[in-house]
This record gives sequence, structure tokens and C-alpha cells, in this order.
Amino acid sequence: MILIKSNADDYSTTQVVKWLKQYNADVLRLNDTTFLKDLKLHNNNVSFSYNDATIALSEVSKYWYRRGRWDTFQRKNLHQITDKTFHRYLNYFNKEAERDVVHTIETLLAEKSLNRHETSANINKLAVLASCKTLKIITPDTLVTNSKTVLKDFVVQHGEVITKAVNNLDPNIKGDVFADVMTKKITLETLAKLPERFNVSLFQNLVAKKFEIRTFFFIDTFYSMAIFSQNDDQTKVDFRNYNMKAPNRCVPYQLPTLLETKLRKLLEIYELNSASLDIIYTTEDEYSFLEINPIGQYDMTSKPCNYFLDEVIANYLSS
Repeated sequence: MILIKSNADDYSTTQVVKWLKQYNADVLRLNDTTFLKDLKLHNNNVSFSYNDATIALSEVSKYWYRRGRWDTFQRKNLHQITDKTFHRYLNYFNKEAERDVVHTIETLLAEKSLNRHETSANINKLAVLASCKTLKIITPDTLVTNSKTVLKDFVVQHGEVITKAVNNLDPNIKGDVFADVMTKKITLETLAKLPERFNVSLFQNLVAKKFEIRTFFFIDTFYSMAIFSQNDDQTKVDFRNYNMKAPNRCVPYQLPTLLETKLRKLLEIYELNSASLDIIYTTEDEYSFLEINPIGQYDMTSKPCNYFLDEVIANYLSS
């Protein structure tokens, strides 16, 4: 049986499952809202109930952690608790217990795994950038601060600066409020609007680019795409500000062998055998690494370049 952990609305997971169904593969997809009933962990044997059937980890041939959280306790039950202090305590206790249970489950599946929740959902951008220095992978100059004075010195030093999320977050919508996690440009005019202290934020010098590269790494292969986003003001700072009327030109791309070797070592450090990576090819003809996103969407690389990554993943899982 192939076990897939994902979100209910993840398009890529759905496409892979369709391929697996074509192969008549035995596949179980657990979404972030799938509650593991009758969970039993005893003497390194794990089982749980799903649709009135009992599933044992010993039956799993391959495990793909795509994205999303496990659900070993029913969070909706917490809404019945009106005492705020007790609600907060119980939520914290359950999360800690769930973390340890999931760690045990994924450890037992380690040799059969394509990524894990523990390493994929909690990637530390700052640790990755530090590892890049060790591996001699070029990165933008990076500042993390909560001080307007410190940030101003950084902006004066570099002239053009951007800010981005410190960790990997999805955009969030609540009511009429949309929390945007796109990369934004910071100027001296922007600084004037900031308070003297703000939440800890990440800043980098804005790297002048010839084009961007999005690469999807799978097992041992890099599937890369060049994105010519620099000629469009809408996509210049962040190509995810898609211009639907005049889309950026995207073509298959081959990274240099030396860079691929360094990136493999980087991914090994974080125990990732599948991830999306963002890179800039600068006006100085250098490759500047931006970040790893283990749960990032790869369809936007697959389709323009005819990489057929859904089929590639399905073939691996069913082999």
C-alpha cells in the first residue's frame, strides 16, 4: 500500500493519485482533516482505523509526505471548551503529544519515505542560508531584525532591499483580510512608515537578475526552469505576482554540474529527497540561491517544460 499525507485541496497530490489509480495501485491518501481513529502504537507496531478498515504501517510499501499536518486528535472538540486557559493548555498538550506520535510513525516509515513532516513542514530558512555559506553557495546578504535603525543602515548600505517571510507560510484569508506572503521591496520611503520596533522580519539585498530559476529536485534529478521575469514590473521582484495577460517566458534549463552537486549536499543535510528550490541568475553571471520549499508547488515547473512530474512521482511510488 502507498500512503500519502497531504491536504484535501492539493492539486498535485490529486494528479499523482489519478496516475496511481491508472496503475491499479493500492493507495491511501490522508488529508490534514483525516482523523486517525483507534490509533494504536505498541512495541513499534502502529495501526489505525480508516473507513471501517484497520491499517497497519507494516502494510505500507511507500510513504509520501506531500504537505499538511497529521490529525491524531479531533481539533473540532476543542471548540466545546469555553475556558480559555484550559483550551490553550489542552491545545498545547495535544500538539506536543501529536508531534511525538508523528515522529515515531515517520521513523518507522523512514526507509520507505519520500520526505517527512518533521523535515518538510518546518524547514528553517536561516539554518539553510547558514548551510549555504558552509557549502560555498552564493546567497543574498541577509538581515533579520526588529529595529528600524538597524534596517535603515542595511537599506543605505545596499540601496535596494526586499523583505520576505522568515519561514514558509501559505497566504491566509480571514473574512475581508488577506495576509500576503509575497516578496516586497523596501525603500527609505517605506521605512518612514515603520515604527521604531516591529516584529522580527527577514531582509535581503535586492539581487539584480537576468532571470530566475525554479528547480524541482526529485530523488537525484533536478528539473529546472528559467523564468524571464525581470522585464515586467509586475513580476520583477517576485514572479509569483503573475501577469496573466502577458505571462513570463518559461523554458527548460540545465543547472551547472558543480551547483547541482552543492545543492544535493544541501538537501542531504535537511534529509530531503524532494523539494522546490528558487535561484537567481544575476547580472554578474552568478547563481544566487534564495530558498528551499519542500512542500512548494511543482506543477508550474512541470507543465511549461513538459517534465510530467506527476507521472514521474507516481512511477516512483508504485515501483
